[in-house]
Amino acid sequence: MRIALISTYGVKCGIATYTDHLARELSKKHEVKVFAEDVVGNSQPEFNSEIEYVRCFNRENNDRRLEETLKSYNPDVIHIQHEYGIFRDLKEMLLRVRKAFSGRTVMTLHTVNISNGFDLHDCADFFIVHKESARDYLLMEGVSGRTVRVIPHGTLVVPHIPAEQARKKLGLPIDRKIILSHAFFERRKNIDKIIMAVAELRHEIPLYYIHVGDIHPQKTTSCQIYHDECVKAVRQLGLENYVKFVKRFIPDEKLVYYLNACDVIVTLENDNYPRVCASGIMHTVAFKPVIASDVTNFNEFPDGSFYRIDIDVDSLKHAIREIVFNPDLSARLSHDLLSYAAETSWEKVAKEHIRLYEECLSISVTEQVT
Repeated sequence: MRIALISTYGVKCGIATYTDHLARELSKKHEVKVFAEDVVGNSQPEFNSEIEYVRCFNRENNDRRLEETLKSYNPDVIHIQHEYGIFRDLKEMLLRVRKAFSGRTVMTLHTVNISNGFDLHDCADFFIVHKESARDYLLMEGVSGRTVRVIPHGTLVVPHIPAEQARKKLGLPIDRKIILSHAFFERRKNIDKIIMAVAELRHEIPLYYIHVGDIHPQKTTSCQIYHDECVKAVRQLGLENYVKFVKRFIPDEKLVYYLNACDVIVTLENDNYPRVCASGIMHTVAFKPVIASDVTNFNEFPDGSFYRIDIDVDSLKHAIREIVFNPDLSARLSHDLLSYAAETSWEKVAKEHIRLYEECLSISVTEQVT
């Protein structure tokens, strides 16, 4: 099967990372080519890909390069990785692609905004969402149930590296309890609250907090302001020896060292309801306990797979104490999260995609015959 993935690729972007994982799995048995957006001032350093790709569209230009390039490739299936931040102004282009390749188009809706009304009915033959609530909304909006599939976000389990080895490689303290957060440096990630929790716990627990992630490439001004506020807070609280910011994009092959080096991962993300989506951050896991905010984004994770908290400093402090001083709890959280990861592995998720592609093709062939 010849599969065309339309997406961002090789840039600092969660959709690009998602596409890379999916493409790698699909390419084990099928021919895959990525039809990627131009680099828009957001290149990923040292990007290399085993997957063939071509840059042939841009979110700021509704031209016909994509359709022309797709026609020269003539794929069996076209799979669009849709995010409104990328395709908001490209609906006409998507309609042209669907018309040119009728019966062969699939669209993953990485975000479904249930307050605005769905406007992409005619842009694909099948739709993939990551949550049942998103499917229910599409059905309410008149999308046929036959054309909507719930396929979870794939989960990457990183290879195990001994914590001491990982810490030595990264130059991190050997004798502290390390808290890790990894995401774009944005206000909605509540990094300032993690800093405050560390400040209030530092004389009780030998803590070291490290945040890995660059400022968001599409929100540079506001994110830089927030970053500078956090740097100022670290200085004012006297935490220079307790907090480290790695302000750059870290690809998965390097992130694995940080995940193995830490004792606990914290994801204190704000709720973004009524936007329904899945979080790539929570779908990259190691054998480490996770503390995360109790928000809609993380509803697909079963109870007990992470420590759910309200987004406030006291709740975070309590969770850190419980995990640090209760190794049984830490092990149980880690085990249950890995069990969920096994059920949503990229290998299993890719197989679900193939089943949908085959269904799409069989319907297309039947319609051509009739």
